[in-house]
Amino acid sequence: MVAFKDPEEVFTPRSPQVNEAMYVSRPDLEESLIGALRGTKHLIVHGESGSGKSWLYKKVLKDRDIKHEVINLANAARRGSINQAFRDFLDRQAATVKTGYSESKNATLGIPGANSQLDHTDHYQMPQKEPFEALLHRLNSISKKQKSVLVLDNLERIFDDEKLLSELADLITLLDDEVYSEYKVKFIIVGVPNDLGKYFSETPSFMTVANRLSEVKEVFRFSEIQTKELVFKGFVQELGLMQENDPLVEEVSDHVIWVTDRIPQRIHEYCAKLAWEAVDRKRPLAKSDLKVADRKWLEDSLNKAYSIVASSMNEKVTKVQRKNQVIYTLGQTTKSGFRYSDIEAELKRFFPKSTGGIQLNISGVLSSLASQKHPLIRRSPKGDIYVFSDPVYKMCIRCMLKISGVDEKIIQRELHTLNNLDKYLY
Repeated sequence: MVAFKDPEEVFTPRSPQVNEAMYVSRPDLEESLIGALRGTKHLIVHGESGSGKSWLYKKVLKDRDIKHEVINLANAARRGSINQAFRDFLDRQAATVKTGYSESKNATLGIPGANSQLDHTDHYQMPQKEPFEALLHRLNSISKKQKSVLVLDNLERIFDDEKLLSELADLITLLDDEVYSEYKVKFIIVGVPNDLGKYFSETPSFMTVANRLSEVKEVFRFSEIQTKELVFKGFVQELGLMQENDPLVEEVSDHVIWVTDRIPQRIHEYCAKLAWEAVDRKRPLAKSDLKVADRKWLEDSLNKAYSIVASSMNEKVTKVQRKNQVIYTLGQTTKSGFRYSDIEAELKRFFPKSTGGIQLNISGVLSSLASQKHPLIRRSPKGDIYVFSDPVYKMCIRCMLKISGVDEKIIQRELHTLNNLDKYLY
């Protein structure tokens, strides 16, 4: 009987460490980051959640043997200070720090003919470095005085906090000071927002900060080729659940592309569930496993996805419900990336009665869905193409919305009625 690996050791959606066996090369992004590291500015690495930002910078820094430390800005948000997050990090290192020293001196008593001596001890307190400089000193030490990097991850956790952003601006500025610059440390600031430079440039007191920052190319979802490479590495090379020439490899790859919208974290999550269907039954992967994995994967986040889709729909009952029709159409599209013209053509096919001879303004609706607080879709780096912010929204829309056969109105199924997801997904 074949002994399969644990799928969680192969597909690792939230692993802080780069899984070398599963890493998919991203030459354009790697070259962009490497080029920026050679410059004098601090770097902003941005991209949608789950796009693989952490694996990218960790792989590049490791391959180029650049020492680095990572500070999670979520801790700064929790503690109310980035400097306090630095202190917490240093405390966790549990290193013995020399805070002072004692000096003993022997002196005679001054009595003629006496050999007695008096011991005298002076204690000298060594000045302590504040947390930021102490962290820079640590990096300078472990890099043996070569260039190193301090990564500030999860920028989005402080992006709405002016106090913390002000503190970040001060830290960026300080690295040009002669006291701090001697440590040869560069910032890499990582997060979902892509307009930190814009924020600083529009705030007069932070103008000089914007000139010290450089945004590297956006870390976006995988290409179809990269997605297929990941599927092949995992199911064929690492788990042995499919053979290299098995036609199912292509079918599974295409399905994973459709379900996950090529978001790396989502690919790992979905493929782990899919792999368990075979491993639990001690057999190779079967086509029937795809439907089971779809349902289980959607169930994990159905409640949240349902509420986001529901909040995106028309608040009031309107005659046409155009926004709801657009959302329904988005759920039916088979494209990973789509333009407003793609959605308009599909919408006319689904709703012929209410679209004939009417200006639809689909571009305006898509723009609205992309700009709301919890966006259903977002623009890709290409600008004129939209993608789902999270692929589970697409699957959720398919389950929760249907067309009334009489007036082409959109009917929303209640969450508690979605007991048999297979019934609605296929």
